[in-house]
Amino acid sequence: MSHRESVVHIYLYEPRSNALAGLLSELNEAHWEPVAVTDDFFERQLDLLGSEGYADRPVLLSGHPRIVEHIARLRKSGCRNPILVLRDQRDPEAAMEALDAGADDDIVGPVTGLELRSRVNAITRRFHGHAAASVHIGDVTAYFDGRDPDVAGQPMKLSQRELAIFQQIALAAPRVVSKSRIYDAVYGMAEEQPFDKVIDVYICRIRKKIEEMSPLGDPHIRTIRGRGYKLAPEIVENADGPVALRPSDHSEHKVQKAQLG
Repeated sequence: MSHRESVVHIYLYEPRSNALAGLLSELNEAHWEPVAVTDDFFERQLDLLGSEGYADRPVLLSGHPRIVEHIARLRKSGCRNPILVLRDQRDPEAAMEALDAGADDDIVGPVTGLELRSRVNAITRRFHGHAAASVHIGDVTAYFDGRDPDVAGQPMKLSQRELAIFQQIALAAPRVVSKSRIYDAVYGMAEEQPFDKVIDVYICRIRKKIEEMSPLGDPHIRTIRGRGYKLAPEIVENADGPVALRPSDHSEHKVQKAQLG
């Protein structure tokens, strides 16, 4: 299994300029894409977090006197994003206040960007109902730590963009995830915004890869018309009534042409 770190967006509140530079460097090295925010973000821009694909983007706040106020404001606005607090030194009382206000984790620094990523991954997968670091669906094993998925026990190589899209579908499993949510999660903060049709093209490529590796030729990613996509094995009722996997019909995929970002 290959292990790659896809770029992940994170909102960073660190009003101390001398500390901000070092933290930004650490996050960049761990393939985070930090977005520095100020007090104004918590007072005027929280509607941004209400967008469908933004709910998994973590918010990291430094140990500042106003963090409890900011956390409470985030949660009161309906924000479900992972919220983490980073402190310079241990302060049990302040940590309790932050956690009671709605923070998901309270960390004493220094902390590496990779450790932070692991903590966020754990919070995110639990939020989506996955207790373990992976989920098995049919022939597919999806991992939530940056690894490529396995199909029938063999690693399936995905591009960074394909992996980011696949992980959104895997996190939602067994529920349906809308195309708009996938698009916002993957492209929402990108400088260049491709047409949303690009999601269909990438998913077509992923389905083809899974189908080629699946013993039953099952692409596993279902298109739910008018709703989005779902990761699930294809099943049918057999003659005796039980549910059985569909054998491969070796159907061909028509890959649409699009400019991929």
